[in-house]
Amino acid sequence: MNTFKRSLAVFLATSSIALALPLAANAGPMMGGGMGGDCGQGRSAMRGGPGDGLPPMMKKLKLTPEQEAKITELRKQDSELISAKYQSMRDSRAQLHEMQKNGDYDEAKVKALTEQGAQAMAEMAQLRARQHHQMMEVLSPEQRQQFAAQREERMKRWEKKRGDKPAA
Repeated sequence: MNTFKRSLAVFLATSSIALALPLAANAGPMMGGGMGGDCGQGRSAMRGGPGDGLPPMMKKLKLTPEQEAKITELRKQDSELISAKYQSMRDSRAQLHEMQKNGDYDEAKVKALTEQGAQAMAEMAQLRARQHHQMMEVLSPEQRQQFAAQREERMKRWEKKRGDKPAA
């Protein structure tokens, strides 16, 4: 059981890092209770699902109609693939949780599930990083600076809100 807990801890630590990068790249709130927050969108919109296709912070940049159309298209082109990777990651986590809940332990299955989840997270992070880069290319230098400032401010608010809470 000790090996299972260690494997689960490594998987969760890896997933925390892998999830933080794509979410930060899209400048959306973390996966906590504030998903609906001030942006008025649900989880699917934050992952590139239904909605108008613009991340909340992009709406503050005074984009031209051409920029809005290009960014919306960029977000739509990989949204189904990103959603599939996200679902794969969630499925592997759910199966691990179920094994732990039932007291089952199969080292080969745990290894396969953690590798499947890690692979899905890595691919999702790669897709989001590419998508973020492509969106930044659409912005003017001034808009990129505004976006970076907004992102920095959001991270400061998140860190302040998080406070001295220990890492999970």
